[in-house]
Amino acid sequence: MNSSPVFPRELAVNIRLDDDPRYKGSIHDDAVARSRGYKAALVPGAFVYGHISRLALHAWGKDWTVRGGMGVRFRRPVHNGDHLVMRAGPLQDEGSVCRAEVSVMNEDGDEVAAGWIGLPEDSPDLPDMSRLAAIARPEIPPPVEAGDLSRGMPLTTANRILTDVDFKASLRAFGEADPFYEREAVVHSGCLMRLAMGDTNNSFRFPTPVVLTGIETQHFAQARPGQRLAVVGAVAGAYLRKGKHYLESEEFMLADGKLVARFLRTQIYAFEQVSS
Repeated sequence: MNSSPVFPRELAVNIRLDDDPRYKGSIHDDAVARSRGYKAALVPGAFVYGHISRLALHAWGKDWTVRGGMGVRFRRPVHNGDHLVMRAGPLQDEGSVCRAEVSVMNEDGDEVAAGWIGLPEDSPDLPDMSRLAAIARPEIPPPVEAGDLSRGMPLTTANRILTDVDFKASLRAFGEADPFYEREAVVHSGCLMRLAMGDTNNSFRFPTPVVLTGIETQHFAQARPGQRLAVVGAVAGAYLRKGKHYLESEEFMLADGKLVARFLRTQIYAFEQVSS
C-alpha cells in the first residue's frame, strides 16, 4: 500500500471505445447511436467503471487489487469521445475501512456516475459459498419475460481460461496505460467485472438489452492470465420500479477455484408494458 495516498485526487480521460466487432449494429456503434439521436456510440458502463478503478489503483497499488473495493452508480449516458473528469473526495476513516466518494463529470458539467473507492485495514472475511456451484452456461439460455426472475435463481458460467491474448486485449479495451497490470500479470478489475457481467447476462435470454445501473465490488485476491475463470452466484433480487424491471445479482468470480472478487450488480432487464 502507498504509505500516505493523497486525497482528494482526480483523473481526466478522453474515453474511447475499442474496435470490438461485437459493437457493430448495436448502440455501441457510432452510426447506429447517431441514427437514434445520440451524439456518438454509448460507452458500456464497464469501461466507465474501469477508468474509475484507476483512482484506486493509483492510490493504493497492489493492496487494492488484493482486498480493495469500489461502487459505482451510473447516472447518465457516456458517449464515445467524451472527456471525463473523475474526482475522489477526502479520505474518510470509517474504522475498518478507508473510503473516498467519487464523482464523474462530463465536459457539459453533468454528473454521469458517482460512487466510492475504498481499502479495508485487513483482508475481508470470505463469504459462505457452500450453497453455490458452478453451472455450465447452456447453449441456448432460458428466455425470461418481465417479472419472471426471482431471488435464488442460479447464474451460469462460461468457465473459460483467460489467455495471455485475452489479458492483453482487455488492457487495450480499457485504455489502460498504467504498467502495473502487465508488469505484475494481474487481470484488470474492469475485465473481471465485465466477464462476470457476461456470465450473468448470458444466464438468461432477456426481452430487451440489459442496462447496467449500479455495481459494488469487493476484491479478495488477484487473478492472473492463464487461470480458469468461473462465476458462481444467483439472482439476489428482482423488482419493478417506475415502469422498469430490475435484476440484482450476486456474482462470485473464481480463478482456478479460488475466490478473487464478489460483484453485487443492478441492471434493468425489461420495461413494463403500458396498455393503450
